[in-house]
Amino acid sequence: MGAQPLTGWLKVVHRLIVVAVVLAVLVPFYWLGIMSVTPQRYIAGRAVPTMVPREPSMIAYQQILGLREVESPTGRSAAIMYRRSLINSIVVASTSTFLALIFGTAAAYALARLKFPGKSASYVLILGSRLLAQVTLAVPMFMIFQRMGILDTYLPLIIMNTSFCMAWVTLIMNNYFDMIDAEMEDAARVDGCTRTGAFLRVLLPMAIPGIISVMLISFLFVWGEFLYALLFTSTAAARTMPVVVSMFLGQFAIEYRLLAAGLVVGVLPPVLLALLFQRFIVSGLTQGGIKG
Repeated sequence: MGAQPLTGWLKVVHRLIVVAVVLAVLVPFYWLGIMSVTPQRYIAGRAVPTMVPREPSMIAYQQILGLREVESPTGRSAAIMYRRSLINSIVVASTSTFLALIFGTAAAYALARLKFPGKSASYVLILGSRLLAQVTLAVPMFMIFQRMGILDTYLPLIIMNTSFCMAWVTLIMNNYFDMIDAEMEDAARVDGCTRTGAFLRVLLPMAIPGIISVMLISFLFVWGEFLYALLFTSTAAARTMPVVVSMFLGQFAIEYRLLAAGLVVGVLPPVLLALLFQRFIVSGLTQGGIKG
């Protein structure tokens, strides 16, 4: 039975709700962009943020990217660390996403196609791991990493982010593999493929939308992760972008324009990726979220 089209006042209310949601999402980004090109004197101390650019300039972006000197010592130090933090974020996010895809996809295939003792318990444990708040593991993992001597390196961040993303990848891809007819894999094995060959040549190509969707979601999660990056790093050697952006909030002054410019630059990579692969995200989550 098809959905009935909205008419009369219901249609008006529906459109108003859609407009309100769109504005709620876009206005903060618009204000962030305005703040990044507006001088400090028009931002600091204002109860109501300015929504119209006054004396706009791209100085903050030039300072963030190292093309222009920052006047204040706090802002200069933060700008230098910001450029290094972008590299750190790319390394941590890319590595964690890659490892989560490998291990999570393999685990999802095992849960969907293989029979082994403890299969149901494994699925419940993986599902339960997504219910844990990040803060519950922060202190014990900090102590473990401290004894291992790997604090302030990429390793703690990669380990923690991979573990969280791997559970998400496993759950989504398990449902995705369940939807693919097992007879196609059986036909490939009859033709001479091994189980691994059938997995690589038949299942993975058919699961590309799901793989891309979980890859992007994992990358977005790691890119914006703040708690572990704050706890497990103490110098610019491994600090990621979200932590360094918070350092624009100085003890005696806030570098509003630099803060806004840093956020705009930091938000661009995941936004561009999401826009580029949005059709894969929708199809992957829609198909992977429903068991056939």
